[in-house]
Amino acid sequence: MADDPLSAKKQLLIAQAELQRIKLGLAWHDMRQSIWPAIIPPLKSAARGTAGHVLGFALPVFGMARAGRIVRLLSIAVSAYRLLRGFARPHR
Repeated sequence: MADDPLSAKKQLLIAQAELQRIKLGLAWHDMRQSIWPAIIPPLKSAARGTAGHVLGFALPVFGMARAGRIVRLLSIAVSAYRLLRGFARPHR
C-alpha cells in the first residue's frame, strides 16, 4: 500500500502542512519578541513597585478620573514607543 500514489501524496501534504505550521509559529514568535521584548525579571518587579508608588501618590493628588486618563495616555504612549522601537530594530 505504501507505493500507492494517492497515499504518498497525502503523506507529502501532511508533512508540508506541518512544516507550514512550524514556520508560522516561528514567525509569530519573532514578531511578538520584536514588539514585546522580554523584560529582565528584577527590572520587571522593580517597575511594578515603582508604578504602584506613583499610582499611590497620583490618585489622591489628581483624583481617580484624572489619574485614570493620565495612566491611559501614558500606557498608549509607551505602547507606541515600544511598537516603533521594535520595528526600527535591525534583524539579527
